Parts: sequence; structure tokens; C-alpha cells
Amino acid sequence: MEKNTHLSSFANELANKYTMYFDVFRNEWLEDIPLSFLAQYRRRDERYMFTKKIKIYGVENQQIVFATTCNEVDTDFIQQFQQRIKDNLHHYTIKHQEHMSTIVIGLIMTDEEVHSTVAKEVSRYRKLKFLKYGLHGWAEIYLAIIQPHKKKIFVHPKGKPFISSIEKYFWEGNKVK
Repeated sequence: MEKNTHLSSFANELANKYTMYFDVFRNEWLEDIPLSFLAQYRRRDERYMFTKKIKIYGVENQQIVFATTCNEVDTDFIQQFQQRIKDNLHHYTIKHQEHMSTIVIGLIMTDEEVHSTVAKEVSRYRKLKFLKYGLHGWAEIYLAIIQPHKKKIFVHPKGKPFISSIEKYFWEGNKVK
């Protein structure tokens, strides 16, 4: 029971860190998987010519983090989490032509030992999905496993920039409660 409180306090701290730039929703569900938090970031850029009435283009980018805590991370849970994210992606993406990209991160926090095959599968997982044949942008899906007490993070190499703030948090000397 004590491990679960440590993990939930870390998840709460992490959600608080995300609130600066993201909209954070706590205690959400992704079908049958309970989420510690769901964080969404949206950015819109527009370029004009001479006046705002003559818009050249508009672009929208977003980043979504599905964060869950799990006591035992195995390949079944990883595949289930991947499938739930892919199946529900259309609920969270922007649905118009000015959408450019969505970065989705499935964040799994655990204190238990992660088997090497699970770590390898997570480190290889990167899904690129074109929305409406690329006319409405694309979505990149990554999975990440975080072990707060060991300060270890497993993620695809192209997904590391999106997890770098958590790595920085680890190396700043912050203690995990």
C-alpha cells in the first residue's frame, strides 16, 4: 500500500508540473484504463499579409499525455494501452484542415521492475498516423515507462524531447516522495 501512495504522489507532482503549459484533467478514464491525469497542450500560429484580414495560413499543433500508474507492467498491458490510445485518438485530435500535428504520449509510471522485453518493446514503439491521408495533418504516438525511484525512463529515441522535462526534473535533485 505504501508503494501506491509514493507512486500516486509522484503522479500528482508530475501533473502539477504539467499545469503550467497544459490543460490537466485528473482522474480520467481511457475506456477501461484509469488515468492519473490527462494533459493537453494546443498551439495555433497564423501568418498575415499587411492586415489580419488577409490570412496566408494557420497551423495548429497539439500534444496529449495519457498518464497512468501501474503496479505490474507486462506486454499485455502495453498492448492494451497502445490499442486504447489508437482507438480513442479521434476524440482528442483537432478535426479541421489547419491541424498540422499531434504528439501523443502514453506515460506509464511504475515502481516495479520492468522486464527487458517490455522495455525493448516500449523503446521501439512509435506509431505515425496520417489523418485524412495527411490533408488534416498527422499524429505520432509514443509510449514511455517511468520508474521514479530508480530515475529510469524508457521511450523511443524520437520521443525523448517530449519526455526531457521529466528527465530534467529527475536530475535537478528532486526527491520522489
